[in-house]
Amino acid sequence: MKLTDRWVATAIVLAAVGIPGGTLAAQQGDTFRPITLDEAVEIAMRRNPTLSQARTNIESAEHNRLSAVGSLLPSVNLSYGYSNASTGRIDPTGQGIVSTSYTTQLTGSYNLFDGWRRFTDLKGANLGIEESTARYRETEYQIVQQVKQAYFNAVAAREIVDVEERRVQRQQDQLDFVEQQLELGRATRSDLLRSQVDVNNAQLALLNAENGERTTTFRLTEVIGSDTRVGPVAEASLVAQPLPFSRNQLFGIADQSAPSLVTAAAATEAAEAAVSSARSAYLPNLSFSGGWAWANTEFPPQNRSWSFSLRGSYPLFNGFQRETQVYRARAQQDIAAQQERAARLNLSSELDAAYSTAQAAQAGIDLAQQNVGLSEESLRVVQERYRLGLATILELQDAQITLTQSEVDLVSRRFDYQLALAAIEALLGRAVDDF
Repeated sequence: MKLTDRWVATAIVLAAVGIPGGTLAAQQGDTFRPITLDEAVEIAMRRNPTLSQARTNIESAEHNRLSAVGSLLPSVNLSYGYSNASTGRIDPTGQGIVSTSYTTQLTGSYNLFDGWRRFTDLKGANLGIEESTARYRETEYQIVQQVKQAYFNAVAAREIVDVEERRVQRQQDQLDFVEQQLELGRATRSDLLRSQVDVNNAQLALLNAENGERTTTFRLTEVIGSDTRVGPVAEASLVAQPLPFSRNQLFGIADQSAPSLVTAAAATEAAEAAVSSARSAYLPNLSFSGGWAWANTEFPPQNRSWSFSLRGSYPLFNGFQRETQVYRARAQQDIAAQQERAARLNLSSELDAAYSTAQAAQAGIDLAQQNVGLSEESLRVVQERYRLGLATILELQDAQITLTQSEVDLVSRRFDYQLALAAIEALLGRAVDDF
């Protein structure tokens, strides 16, 4: 079969399918609620279960600090009692045989010295809050990154639909133009059939783009946890401002405030505090206690007594438990230090990759914009040459394809740039607009 015959056969099949351009948009059917990017982030922050868990971890760390603070304070106990028996017994004062008695006792104790364990535990508790807060901020911006990725993906899908709509219009204009040229004897029947095939292919591509746009809105709805289907507002676009800092400045900011580094550093310091706490088992313990009591066979009790004591202890041998605790604490300290080092290396790698991607995408945006302009001019020139009989229908088709591809590349570069910015913000734990 000749090439022309294959084009004719394809045209006949697609014509039989009969895809009218005016019905493509109507096939969308249902609608979605348009929301801004800030609204999408706000909904995700309220509904994301991972963020709720991170918030609970902060509250738990705060209660751990409260317990550590409480260990620095004395303990006070109040006890009271009443007893009655069928047979007599010696009363608490030893003055007679009684069957009833009343007692009330107030006691208190304070640990004077325990090898600084309480202070190291308090330091570890404070570091636990710092670590939990940094993890919360890290989780927060990871969620923001996911929301932005889904949101800008929906915006990009909508812009692809616009590209395909312009393609359909250009192909339809080309078909009309070829029909005019055919009437003037400057085109062939094969040119007309190829142009019809191009129109049908453009309509198929538009249908796929619209289906893709619809899918991205459902994905956005899933990411933010909305009960109703949502999508980007009409004003949303992929246009963004250039990065406000250099690569070296970016690494300096990350070294000071990146949540992953703050988390790793706090975990390392907490592990060091745990080692100090474990070593305190080698030191003596000293505590003070005292109390005041009332007792009698009548109420209110009249007999009063007081007491106090000062006690100390030193563990000479406890079956190597202290040694085991110190070893485990040191091992955990080494693990935390290695994890901090790994976190720094990973941050450097990911941050450099995200910055390089952003720069490449930014440069690609400029080149893609130039390509769109050049492709438009190329199509205009080829159309004029075709009108004069100096170009073939294949050259006209290539010019159409090149223009469509350049428009798609522009959308893709802008989308890549937005994803790179979101990745940088997630790594820094700060919005780029805050700098």
